[in-house]
Amino acid sequence: MSKKNPKAEQEIPYEQLIEQLEGIVDQIEGGELGLEDSIKGYEQGIELVKRARTILDRAEQRITELNAESLPEDAD
Repeated sequence: MSKKNPKAEQEIPYEQLIEQLEGIVDQIEGGELGLEDSIKGYEQGIELVKRARTILDRAEQRITELNAESLPEDAD
């Protein structure tokens, strides 16, 4: 029996998360899924958005830290 590895899921690159999300949106908008599958796809999409947002937040924090380290405090 195989269990999902939460750490492995979190390591999916941002671009791949977006591709997966776009695929789900295309399926839902294209009417390819029934109601139940559409709801499941929506739930998956929400999780992908959360994970992508986390990656973006970390990137923004990293940029802020890099700027704080490299830019002088008195830039007058």
